[in-house]
Amino acid sequence: GAMAGALTLALFFLLCAEAEGSSPCQAPGLQTKVFQYRLWDVNQKSLYLRDDQLLAGHLQGANAALEEKVFWVPNRAFEPARLPVILGIRNGTRCLA
Repeated sequence: GAMAGALTLALFFLLCAEAEGSSPCQAPGLQTKVFQYRLWDVNQKSLYLRDDQLLAGHLQGANAALEEKVFWVPNRAFEPARLPVILGIRNGTRCLA
């Protein structure tokens, strides 16, 4: 649907997104960086969550605080040669699937 299309476009521009910084995430026996990015679609719309749906829209003024940052970490347990990543929102507490 429309949400899937918007999400696909947004994820396509992951490499063009603005990095907000990274912080270490401690895992048993190894340390992994968690990266946080702002994503936009081709129309410069930001991602935000409404009724458990990830949408893209122009957020202005006070609504700019609704923008979802996308967190990603390398997934070394699943086909590491293909460099898979885990994507999440809500400060990394919810996984994108």
